[in-house]
Amino acid sequence: MEQIRAAVDFSFQEIERLAWQQTLDCFREALVEALSAIDTALYESRDPSRYVYKEMRSRSVVTKFGPITFQRRYYWDREEERFVFLLDEVLGIAKRQRVSDSVRADAVEASVTAGSYRGAAAELERRDCQVFVSHEAIRQWNLQTGRALAAAEKQQQMTLAGTRRVRVLFIEADGFWPARQRGKKAEVRLFVIHEGWIQRGPGSKEYSLVNRRDFVPEPGRDSWEQLSELLESEYDLSETWVIINGDRALWIREGVTWFPKALYQIDRFHLKRELNHVLRHRPQRLEQAHAALEANDAGRLLAVLDEAHKAETDTDRRGKMRRLLADLRMMPESIRDYRIRLQERGVNVEGLRGVGAAEGAVERYSARLRKVGRSWSESGLMAMLQVMAAYYRGALRGAVQYVERALGLESVNAAAEKVRHRVRETVGRGVDAARHARMPILNAGRNNSGGYSKTFRGFAGLVTR
Repeated sequence: MEQIRAAVDFSFQEIERLAWQQTLDCFREALVEALSAIDTALYESRDPSRYVYKEMRSRSVVTKFGPITFQRRYYWDREEERFVFLLDEVLGIAKRQRVSDSVRADAVEASVTAGSYRGAAAELERRDCQVFVSHEAIRQWNLQTGRALAAAEKQQQMTLAGTRRVRVLFIEADGFWPARQRGKKAEVRLFVIHEGWIQRGPGSKEYSLVNRRDFVPEPGRDSWEQLSELLESEYDLSETWVIINGDRALWIREGVTWFPKALYQIDRFHLKRELNHVLRHRPQRLEQAHAALEANDAGRLLAVLDEAHKAETDTDRRGKMRRLLADLRMMPESIRDYRIRLQERGVNVEGLRGVGAAEGAVERYSARLRKVGRSWSESGLMAMLQVMAAYYRGALRGAVQYVERALGLESVNAAAEKVRHRVRETVGRGVDAARHARMPILNAGRNNSGGYSKTFRGFAGLVTR
C-alpha cells in the first residue's frame, strides 16, 4: 500500500483543490457564454431603426465565483440620443457597478457576522473564489444599504395604510450606549415588535416570535412617533391590545399614550435584577420579594420593600431602596403579569407567554457594535443598525439587490417587452446548456493537466451515466 501511495504522487487535498478550481472555471465560462447568448439575442430582436450597432466592448465584473470579463454590443439610441449597452440595461447592471449584487450581499452580510469590515473582507477572501474586496468598499456598501433601507421604510410609511389586525401586539423596548466619535454620548433605542409565539416544531419546548422585526428610530425625532408611523403602515390597531414591556425608563413608559388600547409591564428581568441588587444582603427579604413577584402580588412586593427600607441602616442601600419603592408605587399595576390584566378585561390569553425579548436583542446589537472597539459616526452607526435589523429578519439580501436602484445610481430604461421575452427564452436555453457544460481540464491532455485529465474524465463519466 505504501508503494502504491508513493507512486500516485498526489493527495486527496490536491484533487479537491483542482476540482474546486475547475468548477469555478466552468462556472465562469458558462456565465460568459450565457451573457454572450443574451447579447446576441438582443441584437437580433432589437429595433434596428432605433438601436444602431457601433462596436463590441468588454466589461469586467467580480461575481461570487471570481472575476469575469465579457464582450457586449454598444449601440446608439436614436430616440433618446444616447449610447447604450442593451445587455447591461436589460439585466440591470449599473453603469459603474464592478461587483455583482450577490458579492455585495455577501459582503454586507459578512459585515454583520464577521464583526468588522476588515473581518468581512477576510471572510470573502477565505472562500477561495478570487473575490478580493477592500474593507472600505464594504463599509461604503454598508452605508448605502442602510440609507436605502431607511428610505424604503419611510416610503412605506408614507404610502401604506395598515389593514392587518391582530388580537395582541407586543412592543419590547430597551436602550444601549455604543461608543461615539468625539466623545459624544447618546442612547440608541431599540424596539422589538412581534405578534406572539409559535413552537419551533411539534412537541418542541422552544418557541420563536411571530412576525418579529427590530426597529431603531432615527435621532432627532420622538421615538414613539416614528414607531407609531411604522405600525400604522402595517396594522389596524383600533381593536388591538398593545403590550409594552421594558425597564422603568420614563421614555418607555410613555409608549402607552400612543395607542388606543395599551398596557405597560415592567420587564421581569430588570426588576428581578434590581431586587437582587438592593436586597442581596437580606436573603429572607429577597426570597419574599421574588415570591410576591411570581404571585403577581404587587401589594405584598411593595410591603416587603417598605419593611426592608425601614430596617436598612446603610445610607447608600437605603437611598436605592427608597428610589425603587417610590417608582414602583407610581405604577403598581405594571408589576403584575400582563396576561392577568388582559383576562380581567375579558381578553383571551391562550397561547400567550412571558415577555422579555428586548434584553437579548440589545445584547446582540451592542455586542456587534463593541466587538471591534471602535467609535461610531452617526451615519455609520445608523447604517449598521439598519443593516443588522434587516439581517436578523431575513430581509438583507433583498435590500442589497435593489440598493443601487433605490439610491438612483443607475439609469436603466426598460427595453421593449418583446426583447424581455426573448431574453427569458435565451436565458432558459443558456441555463440548460450550462448544465451540460464540460470542464476544460477534460480535454487538456495528460501533460498540460499533470495527468489529471484522465482522472476527471472518469469522474465525469460516472456523473453522466
